[in-house]
Amino acid sequence: MRTLTRLIAGSFVSAVLAACGSDPAEPGTKDPAAVTPDFQRGVGSPWAGASVGNGHEFGLDLAVSRNGRSAYIRSTTARPDTGQFGFVSQAISAAGYRGRRVRLSGYVRADSVAGRGAGLWMRIDAPTRTVGFDNMIGYGRAILGSSTWTNHSIVLDVPNDAVGITIGVLLSGSGVARLDDVSFEVVDASVPTSGVPASPSAPFDSVAVVEYFERLAHAPEDLDFEGTGIPLNLTVDWLKSAARPFATEMAGSGTADLAELGRIIGGARVAAFGEATHGSREFFRMKHRAFEYLVETLGYTHFLIEATLPEARALDRYITTGQGDPAKLLAGLYFWTWNTQEVLDFIQWMRTYNVRAGTPRIRFFGFDMQFPHQALDSLPAMLGRVSASAQAQGAVAVRCFDGVRDGARRLNSAPYAALPVAQQESCAAGLAALADTARAHRAGWSAQLGAEDAAWLEQYITLGQQWEHMARTTDATQLFNRRDRAMADNVLWIAGRDPQARLFAWAHNGHVSRRPNTMGRHLANALGDQYRNVAFTFGNGRFNAVTQLASGAFGQLQVQTINGPDGGFTLEGMLNATLEPRLILDTRKVLSGETGTSVLNRRPVFMRSIGSVYSPTNPLTYYERVLLPQDYDGIIWFVNTRESQLLPFN
Repeated sequence: MRTLTRLIAGSFVSAVLAACGSDPAEPGTKDPAAVTPDFQRGVGSPWAGASVGNGHEFGLDLAVSRNGRSAYIRSTTARPDTGQFGFVSQAISAAGYRGRRVRLSGYVRADSVAGRGAGLWMRIDAPTRTVGFDNMIGYGRAILGSSTWTNHSIVLDVPNDAVGITIGVLLSGSGVARLDDVSFEVVDASVPTSGVPASPSAPFDSVAVVEYFERLAHAPEDLDFEGTGIPLNLTVDWLKSAARPFATEMAGSGTADLAELGRIIGGARVAAFGEATHGSREFFRMKHRAFEYLVETLGYTHFLIEATLPEARALDRYITTGQGDPAKLLAGLYFWTWNTQEVLDFIQWMRTYNVRAGTPRIRFFGFDMQFPHQALDSLPAMLGRVSASAQAQGAVAVRCFDGVRDGARRLNSAPYAALPVAQQESCAAGLAALADTARAHRAGWSAQLGAEDAAWLEQYITLGQQWEHMARTTDATQLFNRRDRAMADNVLWIAGRDPQARLFAWAHNGHVSRRPNTMGRHLANALGDQYRNVAFTFGNGRFNAVTQLASGAFGQLQVQTINGPDGGFTLEGMLNATLEPRLILDTRKVLSGETGTSVLNRRPVFMRSIGSVYSPTNPLTYYERVLLPQDYDGIIWFVNTRESQLLPFN
């Protein structure tokens, strides 16, 4: 899944230097009064940092400051003429500043800064564009050479449609820039503005931008950097005491060490389990073990996965009756992500469980709708069992999509989105009319087909309608949102078919999350406390993912490697510091107010979000900002992971 962080990261980073000049400056001279620095890499919430081009590091200087500590950016490999830059920043909601003039001030110290220079920066965003920007560098006020602590300011107007404000310091080129004693205040009209009312950046994805900023604080915090980093050791100590270790991810290992998981899930009707990547062996094995635990201790009956319904229905027949070859049926789900030895072992365990139980107690379902061709292609034959006219109507409705099929007859969303609107409307109308016919004849068709097949027939039509609605848009966020809405509806449809069932849903962290517009948010809205979710993440190791090239094109599916968390101030960095190999965290414990919880308690924290695609050259873009416990009820942590064992497609 492409997360919110990745959706807006490109626009965010490009605008930091959007108005900078391109000519490097001559290096300055060193400050003769330089003090030996004490660099501590990484800054903590609410501050964040990044290195664009991997030529800089950022963090706190515990020795060189005006008072206590300062934030720093320094070049590591960046040369003055490369255009690489680093920054430290804090983003807030603009809700309390709309229609007002604001001033960012801060003391900056420069040491041998060369290149484009250093400077404060502030950016104001509306839903679709940047509406205010100043980074000093592009406006004739770049800080170059070496200088003692000097107060600098930026003044901008916040329009009434603004949603977010980002403030910070940046360094483009080489040297060291430090920031300390920041202030942010409302000023009157007598104070002149600096910068420009808009930045020359590409239009934003409005849904992503609004969602991003609405989750942030309404005023900047820790402006002297004295709180930054202090809670980290306390947070790590708290995590050691609050999270519960477990012995192994392997199924068949007993239940005693999973009691914390049982407390997290409680009496939920639907328990959704996410994953930071779609290619990690430990995640897959642990989901097997978690489902085994929920089946044996909490009476769970239905296993659901992020795969298309009719193809998954064939696996349900195997699990309930033994019909078919599980390896071939698994490959028939189309997704390389699930075509692994770990998932095959899981499926065979479900079949063995049902055989041992003497009844098909466990069921298997998909809830995705990205590949509805088998569902649509099944309709004419199913409708032929009720009447020739219904069969003809179904054939016409399905034939409308023939022009957007690939060589395997799968529907392709890109050419469908490019069709004339009138043609799209015709396809949508054909499916809508078919759905109306099915509803009007529900009782009669149930008698002819059987209640089960009649219900699936209507759901197959629904899958086609869901895909048609999703495929119309070329807007990435709208596409994701429509897909998540459809997946939630499909989960609820499965739940509605058996009111006594308890459902285990397997998907990416980003789908099971309760952040706005996700499958998890829709399920939480429908089910309330009957919906619980658990995210999976990791510290180091290997995983399978398609490589995204620097050009943006997709490369090969291959084993990717991550060596440790990207800084101590991510959730992974904190969990890694516990030195525990495996943990289960009930995130509701952060509400206790205990020492060490303030960093996590309803404040944005970065957590990995990779999915099935990864760019090794841009690891910092694979994070999402999460709020705990709002987004996730539980976290399952592995310090080390290995890649899942891929199987061949037959």
